[in-house]
Amino acid sequence: MGKWRNSLEERWKEWVQVEDAVSQTLAGRSVLRVAGARTPRLLTPATKAVRVTELSQVDGTYEAGLACFCIGELPSEERPVFLAAWHKRLGEGATAVIADRRSEGCESAIELHEIFAPVATQLDVKMGRTFWWVRYRVRGR
Repeated sequence: MGKWRNSLEERWKEWVQVEDAVSQTLAGRSVLRVAGARTPRLLTPATKAVRVTELSQVDGTYEAGLACFCIGELPSEERPVFLAAWHKRLGEGATAVIADRRSEGCESAIELHEIFAPVATQLDVKMGRTFWWVRYRVRGR
């Protein structure tokens, strides 16, 4: 039981680090937050918060976007479709942050770079033992 508890505590500490970095990155911006089916608590305030299934119903544009636990739950062929819809609401040059658990197709920095490089400038990929997060500026069309 002790090993399991230590693992849980390590994952919690790692998530707190992700949360802090995300909060600092998005501070002072109008943020569109998109959440997957199982999204943990985040301290980052959002101007608008929707589930991934509601993204197509969002109007307006935002200075920044935060998507948590969306990419890892999508099949690889649906990831570019999600990113295109999300970036349409953010606009060129907006700050985008995505955080998720390590999963199929999202297990290494190289895999994440392959997903985000075509749509991003100033791409910054961070990998933890359990979670990853990327930060970038939305590339113009």
